[in-house]
Amino acid sequence: MNNDIGGARRLPARRIWYAAVLTTTLAVGTYAQDTWVTNGTEMPILSFINQVAEMTGKTIVVDPRLRTNTVTVFSTTELDADGVYALFLTVLKVHSMGAVENNGVIQVIQQPVVKQSGGNVAEEDAPPDLMITRVMPLDHVPATEVVKTLRPLIPQTGHIAAIDEPNVLLLADYASNLARLSTLVEQMDVVDQDTIIHRPLEHAWVGNVAVLLQEIAPEQFGPGAKGPQGVQLVANESNNSLVLKGKADSIANLLQLIDKLDVPVTAAGAAQVIPLSHAEAEPTAAILDKLVNATVGESQGAVANIQADLSLNALVVRADPATMKDLLTIVAQLDVRRSQVLIEAAIVEFSVDALASAGVELGGVDARGKSIPMVSTTLNGIVGALLSQLGSDGDDIDPVAAVAAASSPTLAVAKLDRDGISFGAIVNALQTDSRANLLSTPSVLTLDNQEAKNFSGQKIPFRSGSFTTPTDGSVRPFTTVQREQVGTELKVTPHIYDEASIRMAIFLKVGNVVDTSLGGFADVVTNERELETTVLAEDRQIILLGGLITDDRRKSTRKVPLLGDVPLLGRAFRSNTDTQIKRYLLMFLRPTVLDSGEAAEQAARDRYEGIYTIQDPTAPSGELEEVFEVQSPE
Repeated sequence: MNNDIGGARRLPARRIWYAAVLTTTLAVGTYAQDTWVTNGTEMPILSFINQVAEMTGKTIVVDPRLRTNTVTVFSTTELDADGVYALFLTVLKVHSMGAVENNGVIQVIQQPVVKQSGGNVAEEDAPPDLMITRVMPLDHVPATEVVKTLRPLIPQTGHIAAIDEPNVLLLADYASNLARLSTLVEQMDVVDQDTIIHRPLEHAWVGNVAVLLQEIAPEQFGPGAKGPQGVQLVANESNNSLVLKGKADSIANLLQLIDKLDVPVTAAGAAQVIPLSHAEAEPTAAILDKLVNATVGESQGAVANIQADLSLNALVVRADPATMKDLLTIVAQLDVRRSQVLIEAAIVEFSVDALASAGVELGGVDARGKSIPMVSTTLNGIVGALLSQLGSDGDDIDPVAAVAAASSPTLAVAKLDRDGISFGAIVNALQTDSRANLLSTPSVLTLDNQEAKNFSGQKIPFRSGSFTTPTDGSVRPFTTVQREQVGTELKVTPHIYDEASIRMAIFLKVGNVVDTSLGGFADVVTNERELETTVLAEDRQIILLGGLITDDRRKSTRKVPLLGDVPLLGRAFRSNTDTQIKRYLLMFLRPTVLDSGEAAEQAARDRYEGIYTIQDPTAPSGELEEVFEVQSPE
């Protein structure tokens, strides 16, 4: 079927038949499509739109402000429904109108508001004169730079915008123009062939140069540089150099500027804060100050000004670039992680006691079995024990069995019964030997070259003086007291070298309070033994430090007043004790290097499990985490 639009003529039958055959040939298995030839002059816009709606089968709504327009079309080409619709869009574009399709309804509105009306999003096969909106992602170039380039190519009826996150373009224009713009965007969105240059600085400080360049042109220099002329700039403070990335010509221009900045300076330079991770700020500042300013005379002034900030554990340095570079190198070597040393010690006292005790003990008991000691000259009290065994049933006592149960060698002679008064006499002699006494097992964890101290003992009051103060004619005496530590004190400073050898400066002090009742002292008396030395040991090697020997001899006599002083016969009424004690103080020590957090944790776990086993040998080993576990209230 063939028709004319707006009074246009029909084609000859042969021509219509040829078009129908051609359409059928191209669309095998389908019905022949109708074609039209549009040809008309000064046609009312509404009539034209009405015929297009009939030919294409579309629903079209027209803006009332556009109903007075007229349309003129000259054509000799046969058009199918899609061709008629494309012609319809072209006519609208020529007359500053546009079409927007939403939900199958086509709106004919004024051209300036077409881009704001929505619809027609990213249609690949859209007619050339259809206003559409498309989102184009970019992979390599910033969207803002592309917008600057394409904006002059967008008509007033179109729209272009950049979205930074994600890096995309938003375009609204006729499909024909969008196709051209898409080709341009694809040609622009390619990988840049950048050049990387390493530029060391000889005089200027890299931090100052980098800041200066970024302040001059922040969009052209620095980490946020954009555009084809942008150069990414990174300052490497460790070796005072710059790393540049960008186009070769842009870098060449930048290097010329850097050469002008990298010149010798006479000023003191800028200040810089150097944070420390492991070293302490105050001693490090003292070392650097002596190192840098030691050879400079007072008239010349200091080469560098170095201050320590204890709150931040940092150094504040002001120096010229050359000195600053040297200082940074030294600080990097000083500010390193130090290994830790676990020092375990065992303080053992070996003693040999020789005790000689001799004496006579006499006692009596009445017929009722009540023990009445008459004379007691020894310390054992054996007679009292024998006499107390006299039973009420009148049986004789076996004194040999009772004496055999005594804790020391004893010579006893006795006749014990219930008839009258019985006597018992015991002569005893005692000698004992003791071997070892573990005084303390201190352990301490400290840093390399750091002194550690461990003390276990008491603070004992010592009388330091006495005074009398007259007040209102009266005398009020008072005594001053000073408290001092008495116990076991261990100080050690380890020094690690050769990765496995440890040199240790050791100070050991062992003190104890003497029993004042034995010597009749009126004040507190202490025994003190000290050991101070420097030794060398390998990692986890057990070493023995030198021993200290003390010889303590005591004699005591216990007697019955008057009777004990009688010559010859008085020996039966007194007891003599002679005690000699020799003590050997030895110290065993084992250092362990802990060069990581895992090693320190394992050492703590081993120590805890050892204590757990000592507390309850039959129980399984406890877990260290249980010590730090917070129990929730029930």
